[in-house]
Amino acid sequence: MVIGCGGAGVRFLNHIRKFTRSRCVGINDASGEIRVSREKITIVDSVHGTMFFQVYPWLRDLGGENMIIIGGLGGEIGTNLAKLMGEVYGKKYNLYGIFAEPFRSESSFRRTREEVARKKIDETYRAVFYLPNDALVDYYPNLKMEESMMIHPVVMRHVIQDFERIILKNSLNISLSGRMGLGVGFGSGKERIRLAVEDALDSPWHVGNPRYAFFSGNVDREDIEVVVRDYDFEFWDFYRTEEYGEQIKATILSK
Repeated sequence: MVIGCGGAGVRFLNHIRKFTRSRCVGINDASGEIRVSREKITIVDSVHGTMFFQVYPWLRDLGGENMIIIGGLGGEIGTNLAKLMGEVYGKKYNLYGIFAEPFRSESSFRRTREEVARKKIDETYRAVFYLPNDALVDYYPNLKMEESMMIHPVVMRHVIQDFERIILKNSLNISLSGRMGLGVGFGSGKERIRLAVEDALDSPWHVGNPRYAFFSGNVDREDIEVVVRDYDFEFWDFYRTEEYGEQIKATILSK
């Protein structure tokens, strides 16, 4: 299940829907499958235990062994919903978060709200990928703010596809927990596998060391094996598909 929280989360989800086979649910006050009361969402921190389902009865319709929560942190509704998902489902299911973080130039209220939420999210989610907007703009100084916001749903789409196809089935082979970083890259031509790896490594959203590599494309395992020998990945795997034509996609997770 993929859940988009708040206005940004619903926008991200609308891009992702046609690329995923998971159930998609958008939650917001003015859009999405579930419309919530802003007044009720703002009191999330004062609700506990069984009261969650009384205050937010729509929670009973959600749930699944693996849940991916997406959105932008900083806004009132999306941030509180992200915390709510962790409080309600974190101990029951495998909860994975992919969240865009606010710019430094945004209001102190949004940045403080995001900082407080991260602490709760870190405690209740199995693994979380934070995508700081400032890191993206700092990395690509000519990138305009509105252009940077178009990158998030594309990256989320590819990561969610990889979760469905290849990452979750390898959850026993990798340490999928805590704060993690990511990079998605593509390569074409004779050196397409190596170019995809280098493109994925060239990401502003990595944390720690690159540890796991997942490849997608019309490629043979033996060809990938020749290239990954030059890198220090702890684990790698691939998913065969003709979706990308002659290109190869690499998704690299860091920790």
